[in-house]
Amino acid sequence: MYEEFIDFEGILKLAFQHTEELIELGFDISDPCGVTEIEWIANKYPELTKRCNNALMELIKKQAAANPAFVGAGYSDNDLDSF
Repeated sequence: MYEEFIDFEGILKLAFQHTEELIELGFDISDPCGVTEIEWIANKYPELTKRCNNALMELIKKQAAANPAFVGAGYSDNDLDSF
């Protein structure tokens, strides 16, 4: 119904660019404590969820290849103290 009025391709492209900028600024986009624009778009528009997830995985792999020690360093179950 409303799909014909929304430029999904443009929304996804812009979210992808903004997430790339986060990587360039040094943010770890694989950190579960943060929400990237791609993730927010995936939640807002269910029609884009699969494409957003694929785009996010592509960017995470790209970031991991560029700096493998950085990705995932923000959080680990092994770092939690036992109670």
